[in-house]
Parts: sequence; structure tokens; C-alpha cells
Amino acid sequence: MRTRKTELVSDNLKPFVGNIIKEGRIKYNYSLEDLAKALGHKKNRQTLHKYENGTLNIPYNIFFEICHIFNINDDILDKIPMTDEERSKMEKRLIKGYVNSMRDDNMMTPKEERIINTYKNASFESISKPQELSIKLLDDSMSPLYLKNDKIYFKKVDDYKNGDDIVIAIKNDVLVVRRLYRYPKGIILQALNPKYQTININIISTDMILGKVTAIVREVK
Repeated sequence: MRTRKTELVSDNLKPFVGNIIKEGRIKYNYSLEDLAKALGHKKNRQTLHKYENGTLNIPYNIFFEICHIFNINDDILDKIPMTDEERSKMEKRLIKGYVNSMRDDNMMTPKEERIINTYKNASFESISKPQELSIKLLDDSMSPLYLKNDKIYFKKVDDYKNGDDIVIAIKNDVLVVRRLYRYPKGIILQALNPKYQTININIISTDMILGKVTAIVREVK
């Protein structure tokens, strides 16, 4: 079956994507044949060579499978000059691609998969075994405890208590962390950074809370 054009990396991006693949191969000392084998021979070495030198458009799913093989995360997108529209498409496909590549052990539940597919800053990976859901913070609303670009791991629990830091959606397609407080007439969702609004709501179901923060991972530069 022929791959649809919408499923292929665009002409504008293929030279940059090809270079990313080549850099990954060199870093891990993979030959083209090694990479073909790692991909389960979905693509042969000749095709991979064409992807690398930018003469053939690579399917998104193959590119992101290669990213998984070479431990390339979404920071790689910063190396690719692209429009906002291209970046949005790339980020969504990157998340979906990682989900598919991580499902070999069938550890992700249908609910966790829906979270991944709905929220662009959500992912599913391991800080230790077993794997857990995580998000990348896109703002400083929980500073100074949590910083922008921190990776926050979270897990669904049966009950949430006052002072718990929870993951919740307060925007259409982005997950955030807020500190939860219950009081007789409702719920407070507090941002630690005073620049951000504290949200008061009358009713909140536990289904609206996606999980409690279990760990923070911060890159030290």
C-alpha cells in the first residue's frame, strides 16, 4: 500500500530529518543494515540511505520509530527550522509515534493512551519500572517548585487530599500541575506562581484529575 502524502515528512523538512537520522546512526555506531534490522526490516538499507541523504520523503511513523531506537526526544525539534503549523503537526505525530513504539509490553491502559493522544505535552515513559505517564511543563505557573520544561511524572490514585499536586487540564490541549485544596463549598486549584490565577470551582470529579505528581525530572545545564 502506498503511503499517503500527508503521512510523509515534507520536502522542506526531509534534509533536516535525514541529518538527524545520520547523526543518530553515527552516535550509536549503527550501519544502515543495523538500522534496517532494528526496524524489523520494514525498510531496507537502500531506502534508509535515501531518507538520510534527503532524496526520499520518510514516513512520520518510521522517523519516530528511528527516534525511539536512538533515544531522541522532542528536543530534537528545536534543530529543525519549521513553521508553527509544521511544528504542531510534528509534535502531535511525535507523541503518537512514541506511544506506538512503547506499547510492546502492553502496559498502557486505554485511558492513558487517550491522555497521550489528547494532550500535546503528555508522554508515557519510565523513570523506573513500571512506566508512568509524564508531562513536560510548558509554563512557570508552579515556580519555584516546578520549573518550565521540567518533566513531571504522575499516577492516578483513588483519593486526592489537601495539598496534593495534581495534573489537570485547564486549557484545551495542554496539561498543567496545580495544588489541590478542598473546602466545604468547592475546590481550589492553586498555581504557586502568584502571576497566575487561582481557580475556584464548585464541583470537580475525580475523572477530571488525571493523576497525582509522583516525581520531577529536571535537566541540569
